Amino acid sequence: MKKLILLAIFLLYDQLVFADNASIKKFIDDDKLNGAFVGVLVKDILADSVIYSHNSELKFSTASNLKLFTSAAAIEILGPDYHFATSFYVNGAINKKGDLKGDLIIVGGGDPLISGRFRESICEVLELWVDSLAAKGIGKIKGDLVIDNTFFESDVLAPGWSHDDLTYWYACPISALSFNDNCVDLHVYPSTNIGESCSININPQTDYIKIINNTTTFSKGLDNSFDFYRYPGTNTVEFFGGIALDDTDGVIDYVSVEKPHLYCASTFINVMVENGINIKGRTIDIDLNDVPLKYEDKNLTELFKWQSEPMSLIISVINKNSQNFFAEQTLKTIGAEIGGSGSFKVSTQILRDWLGSIGITVEDVSYNDGSGLSYMNLAKPSAIVKLLDYMHKTPHFDIYYESLAIPGVDRSVRRRMADNPLAEMMRTKTGSIANTRTFAGYLTTRQGQLVAFSLMVNNYSVKDAEIDDWMDNFCGYIINNY
Repeated sequence: MKKLILLAIFLLYDQLVFADNASIKKFIDDDKLNGAFVGVLVKDILADSVIYSHNSELKFSTASNLKLFTSAAAIEILGPDYHFATSFYVNGAINKKGDLKGDLIIVGGGDPLISGRFRESICEVLELWVDSLAAKGIGKIKGDLVIDNTFFESDVLAPGWSHDDLTYWYACPISALSFNDNCVDLHVYPSTNIGESCSININPQTDYIKIINNTTTFSKGLDNSFDFYRYPGTNTVEFFGGIALDDTDGVIDYVSVEKPHLYCASTFINVMVENGINIKGRTIDIDLNDVPLKYEDKNLTELFKWQSEPMSLIISVINKNSQNFFAEQTLKTIGAEIGGSGSFKVSTQILRDWLGSIGITVEDVSYNDGSGLSYMNLAKPSAIVKLLDYMHKTPHFDIYYESLAIPGVDRSVRRRMADNPLAEMMRTKTGSIANTRTFAGYLTTRQGQLVAFSLMVNNYSVKDAEIDDWMDNFCGYIINNY
């Protein structure tokens, strides 16, 4: 009862203290927000004073604003110089002819950057692995390719993820050994004749997915309806709908894969063969074998260790691109490194404990994954601003600040505030799932104040773009007037 009374008093204060700030209150009274659930907190973190608050102690669906917590925890717990590692071992000798008389073992370490991101091609990292094998004198592998995916637990999907999303890149399975964001790239073009199937091009070229092409080339000028569906638990993908004849650019998209560690293995074998290293044996998944290979008990030799770029770059991808896969890989790595278990249960508990240590409790944030995709994630605007305020006081603030997106520039906000000079004064994180738009980060006002802000809108009835415009205008007003 005491808590309820205190909350009621706070909420009354929340509505009245700032009621005299009529200019800001006009934003809250905007017709676009009729019937919506709106939360706002704006704080001058240098002066330690609240500029405006509205429903800031109530919980809202966070969407990708949750990545602010994940990325902050990553550089505070693991450190900005942390590197993900993928280790390569053999359990046999390499003779003078270059034959490995044993197995090649790959131990995944959560690296999200085994891909074409920041590289010339999707398979460049795999080609570098092959170069390293060749440098060790290996020309043929007589044994098996053994995949150790046990750095993470087998819960590849987080609580609260919608099964309708699992086909797509933003809800791909999580895996200790991953490749190409655990997706196959798609580029789909119309045929040269109306009524014929569209052309489906994939990258990398792989037989790991099975394509069922039920697409159609439409007449010129018709709207595209191209889509696809991966059958649960399989890598069979049905493509349907169509693309207009005159849409010569086609459609670019990405389909997630089942068992991504085996997708990585399959592609790696292809790259090895293309570069003259043949493998005689099979691929062994020690996660799934009835009798797991106890290679750790054998006489192993480490060939080499592949290390990713540092965590400082990883969190930039998480925040600027709003990349779910990177956020989840990072979250589970925190669990594996700190809690001894790369499970969602252990990993999220470590995050809750860390947040508790900086004054953000389970009453402030409901934390169920690393990306914000789960419908179960909730947070108060006050919790988000408290996090932003805390990070400003840490030695890692510059890294964290620069990891956030600049409107009109970075991918997640490229279409917002284009050519607006105020954008350079903003470092932001968006969030978007069904009936949820969130926006948070730092603003530098014309008076030189550093402001932390959180805007959260749930259950609105207008178009997403109208809410985005409302948020951008709100931030512009704060920059110009405080």
